[in-house]
Amino acid sequence: MKKQNRIGGLVWLLLGALLCIGSIKLNLGNFRRPGPGFMPFLAGAILALLAIILFFSGPDGSKAEGEAPGKGFWRGGNWRNVLFPFLSLFGYLLLLQPLGFLLTSFLFLFILFKFTKPESWVEPCLFSGATVILAYFIFSVWLQCQFPRGMLTFLTR
Repeated sequence: MKKQNRIGGLVWLLLGALLCIGSIKLNLGNFRRPGPGFMPFLAGAILALLAIILFFSGPDGSKAEGEAPGKGFWRGGNWRNVLFPFLSLFGYLLLLQPLGFLLTSFLFLFILFKFTKPESWVEPCLFSGATVILAYFIFSVWLQCQFPRGMLTFLTR
């Protein structure tokens, strides 16, 4: 096993344990009425679990077999796969208020689905439409959250 994995695993395990100990002092509460320390405790426990996995990971971490040494994501990586979703998300934030949640989310998801599988038009349209409708009914109808309506003002509550 690589020395870096062991050292990193121990550091993150220590940090997760300290987070759990500190959150116990804040009162955890219970599942029905979580206290202020519940979420930090949960985050610390997940961090400690991931640190244990890192500690016992293989010698090459998560690299695929046959990968050339020194060739990682940042060296020779496909920057298009990073920049396009980032710029799309920036555009989503700019268009959310004027166009509204439904239209902006549909366009954003359609662009991302179409970007990942460029040969089809039907699947991205169906997946983005189903995702937006499901999110709308879960958050707007069931949980009664307010979304920007934008041009679709007929969707008043």
